[in-house]
Amino acid sequence: MATEQPETKPERIRGVERSLQVEIKGLGGLELRPTRLFVWGGEERGASERILPLGSAPRTLTIPRRRRERQAGAVELTTLGNPLMTIALAGVHAAKALGRRLDPS
Repeated sequence: MATEQPETKPERIRGVERSLQVEIKGLGGLELRPTRLFVWGGEERGASERILPLGSAPRTLTIPRRRRERQAGAVELTTLGNPLMTIALAGVHAAKALGRRLDPS
């Protein structure tokens, strides 16, 4: 007879930037943070990783959040904080950076 184990909740994390990471095993992936975008190809992230800054300096989470992981086939999704809020904040930072580039005054 199989015994049921109590479900453990992921540890709450504080002091890092919220993030949304999508990785396709063997091909690479991307990690979106409000102020940066990380992109890499291949199995290993570090060797081929590129960083695209989106604006100001990173701001860390003051309220602790849980890291969430989901997997569908070869695609792995990892989030820290609300993914919709992460996308929205990154969009705001990117729009501000684009505005600064287009209006040099």
